[in-house]
Amino acid sequence: MAEQDGTPVVPRTPDSIITTQRNGQTIVAELFFNQSGTETFSDKLLKVILADSLQDSQEPEKMEILR
Repeated sequence: MAEQDGTPVVPRTPDSIITTQRNGQTIVAELFFNQSGTETFSDKLLKVILADSLQDSQEPEKMEILR
């Protein structure tokens, strides 16, 4: 892989890897975070949990989030 100016790009390793199994399939997700970002992984994960729970019309209990 190369940038538009022709210089090679060093492959970046993922910041985190998550694996899970559903219905007999293994799902692997490689997570890459903005290196100059100010949010932590916990901040981002909480946003995803809250968005998912609101989509299901079930607001999670505060203690469930803090576990």
